[in-house]
Amino acid sequence: MAKKSFTENAGDIFVLAKSYVKTRVELWKLSLLEKASKAGAFFLVSFILVIIIAFCLVFISLAFAFWYGQMTDDLATGFLILAGFYLVLGMVLILARKTLILAPIIRALSSIMYDDDETDESD
Repeated sequence: MAKKSFTENAGDIFVLAKSYVKTRVELWKLSLLEKASKAGAFFLVSFILVIIIAFCLVFISLAFAFWYGQMTDDLATGFLILAGFYLVLGMVLILARKTLILAPIIRALSSIMYDDDETDESD
C-alpha cells in the first residue's frame, strides 16, 4: 500500500469533516422541522377543541337561559344569570391563568421540544 502524504491525509480529513458538518446541519433541520410540525399540530388541535367547546358552551347557555325563562316567565333573568356566571368564570380564569392556562401550554410545548427519544447527544 502506498503511504499518503500529510497534505493528502489533511485533505481527506477536511472532506470528511465538511461532510460531517453538512450531515449534522441536515439532521438539525429535520429535527427542527419535526418539532415545529408537532407544535403546529398541537396548536391546531387545541384551537379546534377550544372552538368546539365554545360552541357547545354557547348552545348550552342559550338552552339554560330559555329554559329558565320558560320556568319563571322572565327571559331576561335567565340571561342575567348567565352574564353573572360568565363574569365570575372570566375573573377566575384571569386570576388563575398561570396555573390553568399557561402552565399546561408550557408543559406541552416543552415535552414536544425536549423529547428524550432522540440520540443526538450520545453521538
